[in-house]
Amino acid sequence: MSCFALPVLAQETGAMAFCAYQPSLEDIVGDYTVTTGPGVLSSGGHKIPMPNVQTHRATLALIDGVLVLYADDTAPIDLLPAGGSEPDWQWPASDDLQVPSSEDMRLMEGCDINTFLRLIGTGTAISQEGRQFEYTIRLIAGREGWLYGGQSSWSVDGMTMNQRLDLMEIDN
Repeated sequence: MSCFALPVLAQETGAMAFCAYQPSLEDIVGDYTVTTGPGVLSSGGHKIPMPNVQTHRATLALIDGVLVLYADDTAPIDLLPAGGSEPDWQWPASDDLQVPSSEDMRLMEGCDINTFLRLIGTGTAISQEGRQFEYTIRLIAGREGWLYGGQSSWSVDGMTMNQRLDLMEIDN
């Protein structure tokens, strides 16, 4: 079967149900397995693949109406729904990050990924060299029990790290 048949087939099998998934923040509260990586370090026009994949546990909690991500060895991060001023999220395919492009996601899901609940948050961490840096997490709640997106970890001294980030809810 060719890739061109995917959107038609997806629509016939009810893929539009994914587009209709519009959880409240309460719906995504819970315990998750977080998979971080692979990533790409960019510096001076060069890209260095960082294939390491790490998994750990995290909790999403709703505190005073704000979704907060708690993970080991990381300060809590407020994840807020992307507001109307947030531009559409678009990205190219990346073999290094092992992610399809935003257009491929649109074709697979049968709708624009910007119609999903989009969450954005900024955190602070310490590099291996002891330097503090800020990073941004962008997640899409595209399917029940699964948040996916990217983490632009940091940008310091002309170096930028981008990583894939998946949160899969743990069944309790």
